[in-house]
Amino acid sequence: MAFYRGEEGSVKFKNGTGTLGAVASTRSWSFSVTKDVLETTAHGASTRGYVGSFIDGSGSVELLYTATSGDETAEFLADVLTAQDPADAQFELYLSTTGSKKLAFNGIVTGAEFSTSVGDLQAVNISFQMNGTLTASI
Repeated sequence: MAFYRGEEGSVKFKNGTGTLGAVASTRSWSFSVTKDVLETTAHGASTRGYVGSFIDGSGSVELLYTATSGDETAEFLADVLTAQDPADAQFELYLSTTGSKKLAFNGIVTGAEFSTSVGDLQAVNISFQMNGTLTASI
C-alpha cells in the first residue's frame, strides 16, 4: 500500500493577471470541503431522507517567506490586498509531486498572517475560500 507524505505535496497559484506557477517554500497546506444536505422527508414518513446540495471549501497555505520567494509567492501575498476581488485566483493543491493528483478550483485569498521569531525564518499563513467548482483528480 502506498502512502503520501508531507514532502510530496505542493501548491500552484495564479491571480487574475499572473501565470500559474509553484509557490516556493510551501511548508504545508490544508483544505476542508463540506457538503450541505437538504431534507427530503415526505409528509407522513417515519424516517428522514436527505440529498446532497451545495459544496464549499476553504483552507490555508503556510509558506516560508524569503528574499527569493518568486513571483507566484508575491502574487499570493498581494491578492489579499485586492479590494473588490472577483475571486478568480486559480489554486492547485497537489497531493504528490509526481503525477496529477490534485485539487483545483478558483478562489479568493481571505487573509495573510505573518509571524517570525528571533533567529527563525519568516512564516506566512495564507487563508482562502473556494469559489465555484472543485475539480478533484485523486
